[in-house]
Amino acid sequence: MKRYLFFALPFLILALLAPVSSNAQEPETDDTDVNFDFDPTKFKMAKKSGKRTNLEGYFGIGPTFVTSNFEDGNSFVPEFKPWKSWSTDFGMMFRTRLGSAGSSFNINYGLLWRYLNVETDKAYLDWDPDTEIPMYENSDMDDVTNTELNVHTLSIPLMLEYQNKVAIAAGGFVAFRVASSSELDGELPNGDAESTLRADFGLNDVLYGVTGQIGYKKARIYVNYYLNNLFKEDMPYDFTVMNVGIAFF
Repeated sequence: MKRYLFFALPFLILALLAPVSSNAQEPETDDTDVNFDFDPTKFKMAKKSGKRTNLEGYFGIGPTFVTSNFEDGNSFVPEFKPWKSWSTDFGMMFRTRLGSAGSSFNINYGLLWRYLNVETDKAYLDWDPDTEIPMYENSDMDDVTNTELNVHTLSIPLMLEYQNKVAIAAGGFVAFRVASSSELDGELPNGDAESTLRADFGLNDVLYGVTGQIGYKKARIYVNYYLNNLFKEDMPYDFTVMNVGIAFF
């Protein structure tokens, strides 16, 4: 009999527990509504601010315009050929953002190798090292094909830039002369000839001026206007130089 009770005991326990489980209260539910505020715009990736200062390559090219501010009557003043006088800028430019990440204002500055090319109508710039006086000489011979002055400088520009849909920049520059030469090309019966004189020519060692740009980030029209004379002395020549061209970043 005890053996039968031993086998029946589990069933009795289940029978006793079953009503309790069936009559157990269901867990209370919270009638409070849960609202999900789903805003897709919150999941947009934040725009990267990027570096405050960026470094970019720079190349500019365009014609060189030269104006003689006076003529003393004793010195020959050449006729300039701007559309054959192509000057170039080549170097690196830094762009530093002003203000927060969304600011449209920058400071641009850098170091450029600036090559000034001034072609003249068969007028050759010569130089007297004793008197240190530059002298343009008229070379109107038929065999002369080209006369030009070449000035190489290291230029440091500094500009304030606004860049949004368009880019506008304005500022100034200082340029240090590192080399200069006068060139005369001609045609001889036995072939072409080239004569190059490398000298100081009484040119200014330091040139300065104002500069401006307008366009887009990667391509702009620029103007460089020199405020001081191309030469150290105003006599016999007082030349004002201006470059106009297109620049690429």
